Amino acid sequence: MNVVTVIINGIEYNLKGDEQEEYLHRISTYVDKKVKNILENNNKLSTSSAAILSAVNVADDMFKTKERNERLEQEIQKLKKIQTAYENKLKQTQEFNTKLEQRLKNYEENTHQEEDEDKIKKLQKEIEMTKNAAEDYVKENTKLKLENKESRFKIQTLKYKLIDLQNKLQENQINLAKERKRKNPLLKDKKK
Repeated sequence: MNVVTVIINGIEYNLKGDEQEEYLHRISTYVDKKVKNILENNNKLSTSSAAILSAVNVADDMFKTKERNERLEQEIQKLKKIQTAYENKLKQTQEFNTKLEQRLKNYEENTHQEEDEDKIKKLQKEIEMTKNAAEDYVKENTKLKLENKESRFKIQTLKYKLIDLQNKLQENQINLAKERKRKNPLLKDKKK
């Protein structure tokens, strides 16, 4: 467990956590900026009021990130369904193409009569069209896979931000409790 001394709004705090020291400093800097920003906008607020408003702001950030994360998860599910549909179409097209090629091959092998060039050309056009369709499906499938990968990366990033915001909220609550204890001497007397 790491113990880090940080300064938030001019007051030293000891943070304990399993996270890296750099991470704990980054969180405390974020909270310090939130508190100072609120105090700058209203210098009549007490430190505890600024801490509460900071906690509300962090919670707002966290909920918005969570909602955005859920929307991205739904989008990924839709993309997966589309990708599956394209993969199925691609498989069907490839199977159809294989059958056409086999028919053409059988026709060429089994016929000893004069070749019917129109039928061969028609089959060749069909094969070409199915090959083009298969190539289009492959391109679309590749594009969907890239979009899916990007969405997964965004979701992972948002998950880390959500965890970060949850940690910040927890720290703000701890700091608020400490601040209340420090500001309210009655709490100290009751515990004695």
